[in-house]
Amino acid sequence: MMRWGVKVHLRSLGRKLSKGQGLIETALLVPVLLVILSGLVEFGFLLNSYLTIQDAVRNAARFASDGLYSSRDNDHNCSSTRDFYRQTACLLNQELRQERPVIVMNDNGTPANIADDFLDPFREDDIIISVFSMGNGQGVVHRYPFEGGEAGWSYAQDLPGYGLRNQSSAFSSGDVTTRWNFVDNSSGNITPSTGLLLVELYYHYDQILKLPWITAFVSDPVLLHAYAIMPLVSAEPPPTATPSP
Repeated sequence: MMRWGVKVHLRSLGRKLSKGQGLIETALLVPVLLVILSGLVEFGFLLNSYLTIQDAVRNAARFASDGLYSSRDNDHNCSSTRDFYRQTACLLNQELRQERPVIVMNDNGTPANIADDFLDPFREDDIIISVFSMGNGQGVVHRYPFEGGEAGWSYAQDLPGYGLRNQSSAFSSGDVTTRWNFVDNSSGNITPSTGLLLVELYYHYDQILKLPWITAFVSDPVLLHAYAIMPLVSAEPPPTATPSP
């Protein structure tokens, strides 16, 4: 009887120890799982914002790709300007407005009306636009606008009331040449003369959860960079005259 009683006691004690061990393991794992889950949720929000701005940039570049790059003026009104770069920035702002409130924009003092919202340069956001003339087999022969140089045209710098460049183009003329200039030694084919439009958007994503174990390792806000390259017929260099025999 005594031995049986000892066995029962030990068996009962073993069950309690097993339950206690399970509780300790759960207590240790739950915080780790919460950190991983919250990180996935934050990353999901960030990815959604990135895909949103990427679509906006692509659509704006597509609409602007039939424009005349040399058209310039001093009109800052989106409804009347004929400036190619300003029009392209207006198109991008128009695309971004459709994504409110996922995308943070300046409400222009009219929070009930999103029709006049615009990308806020005070958040250090910026739109950079560049036009390239690609020579036959030469790569980039001209980059426009000339005043922007390798940095490109800046929406923030052009915006009245701000006037400072926030960002510069992530692509040099050499980068564009490397990406687009192609020579096939076997057939002798080379990239034909063409024009290219490069639209870049720099957007600061504000973390939604703002959890300390995420912000300790990932900056808040996170700078996102989306871009699109489209053919631009108006920037195609004029054909080189064929010399007479």
